Amino acid sequence: MLPKLPPFEEESTVSWCSRMARFHSNLSCAEWLQMMEISRQSVIHTTDECVRRLADLTGIPTVEIEACGIRPIGNRLFCHRAATFGVNFALRTHTTYCPACLLEDANAGNSSSGGRVGRVTWTFAPVRTCPQHRIALYRRRNRGFFEQFQDMNLVAPGNLDLEAQVAEAQSRTCSPLQSYVALRLQGAAEAEWLDGQSIDQASRTCEMLGACMVFGAHTNLGALSQNQWDEAGAAGFEAAAAGPSGIREALDEIAARSWQIKGTGGPQAAFGRLYQWLHADKGRKDPGPIRGVVRDHILDILAIEPGTKLFGKVIAKRHRHSVPSLARESGLHPVTLRRALVEIGLVPHDARTNNGCSFDAVEGAKLASRIQNSIPIKKIPAYLNCNRTQARMLVRSGVVKQLVPGEGKRGGLLSQVAKEDLDDLLRRLLGAAKPVSEGSHGMMNAIEASEIVRETVTDIVKLVLDGSLSRVEALHEDLRFRSILVDPDEVRRAITEKSAIAGFSAREVGDRLRIPASGINWLQKTLAPDGRPLLTSEKTINARGTTRHRFPEQAIAEFEARYASLAKLAEENGQFSQTVMRRLKRAGVEPILPRNQLRALVFRRAEL
Repeated sequence: MLPKLPPFEEESTVSWCSRMARFHSNLSCAEWLQMMEISRQSVIHTTDECVRRLADLTGIPTVEIEACGIRPIGNRLFCHRAATFGVNFALRTHTTYCPACLLEDANAGNSSSGGRVGRVTWTFAPVRTCPQHRIALYRRRNRGFFEQFQDMNLVAPGNLDLEAQVAEAQSRTCSPLQSYVALRLQGAAEAEWLDGQSIDQASRTCEMLGACMVFGAHTNLGALSQNQWDEAGAAGFEAAAAGPSGIREALDEIAARSWQIKGTGGPQAAFGRLYQWLHADKGRKDPGPIRGVVRDHILDILAIEPGTKLFGKVIAKRHRHSVPSLARESGLHPVTLRRALVEIGLVPHDARTNNGCSFDAVEGAKLASRIQNSIPIKKIPAYLNCNRTQARMLVRSGVVKQLVPGEGKRGGLLSQVAKEDLDDLLRRLLGAAKPVSEGSHGMMNAIEASEIVRETVTDIVKLVLDGSLSRVEALHEDLRFRSILVDPDEVRRAITEKSAIAGFSAREVGDRLRIPASGINWLQKTLAPDGRPLLTSEKTINARGTTRHRFPEQAIAEFEARYASLAKLAEENGQFSQTVMRRLKRAGVEPILPRNQLRALVFRRAEL
């Protein structure tokens, strides 16, 4: 047929046949197809037979003709250009068009010579906006089976109605999902994770995810308008385009909103319609990789019982625990368990109101085991082979920790000590010692050594554990705590060295500043004009709980730069104290504190 009338870009097979019918014979499309012995059903499906017949009649290459149609490829699958999809992606049950495009087509001066052009892309479910006119497409359900033949001259209204629809159309731009679909139909790739699945799987994933993000997991999907689905697709595409990480962030948002409304429940309560869609019967179309992402996320945030069937797969082992599930499994009281879980950071402090709270199953079981295999502090002496005082000091100093530190004697079960911590302490002590059958000369167990050096057993234990002692021996491990032998002289030296590192005693500072030790205590209690103590100190607390003040070198040097005692000034100037005092009186320089407090006279160097 001459002249040739090639199809427009994105024109549907039905629309092209309709234009040729009027152009070549001034007949309706149905009449022309009957004359050419081409069935309307073959045109709808752009079958191989139809394509060959139209190619013979028009001289148009078969590739161009195939690009006009949506072709069935078996088992409820269809294809268009480079994309393959299921039956619900191409809405053959609906009539869709842009009223502005059809009005432009009606212009005789247009390239279509006044004939309406149906675009094949209007058929696809995520396409809801005209990219040329930036208005929402008009979409309605077909009035009957006969409207599957989408001849715009028959299914679209007259021009006056089209004008009214243009006036009422919502102005908007194409959603990111629609733009992505357009690229996929052309064979272009844009989002790696979405590109790895069929176009309808990718599209439905974005829409279902977005619907739950924007309208809530328990929204009525059937009541959503086309505009709302467009909004959902845009939100879902933004999350899904980032791949599993983006989807998981979206899932966290969805679950958080659901728990605020539902208050409690499992995966269906958290993810609602999304869960129902993915949990649907096998007869439905495979939703694609989204099912695996959501399954993994559920297992990572919810306490799913082993043996549960989740999206068609049986969960073999537990990934997460909730407080109730771990309480049932361990036999521990939920309140006790929750307190312990909060203390170690597995459960937030607001766990009572956060019903979606779960925690790692392995860590939870480990904690439950520690609680179950624990003993009261009063039983530590028998377990370690030490006395009650030493046992209490080990706990108070933190060498051995309570299940929940600071619970005290009345903390019930959580005030106890895990046996594994006591065993670990013994292992570390024995690991730092040289095994011997009997102790070397001068060596004695830590309990006896503490009495000689007048330091606590716990402080000696700390020296052993941090490697401060070179001579440590261990008798038979059956003696447990009493098997550890140390050299009292070395213990005394090590403690002295540690004290020197921490700072100087009041007596040592007094000797240096030429102020009695009692005066040093007054200096650390008295504030200078800047609000700080005249002489700052640091507290050290030994295992017995005794507080000692040590004075750092920097603090002493700062004091010496600002102040000086009368004795120190006399020493610096090579004069007698009486001579220096007469000069200070003549100059009107007053001491910073009364002599009866410091038992010495101290002056501000800036006033000298």
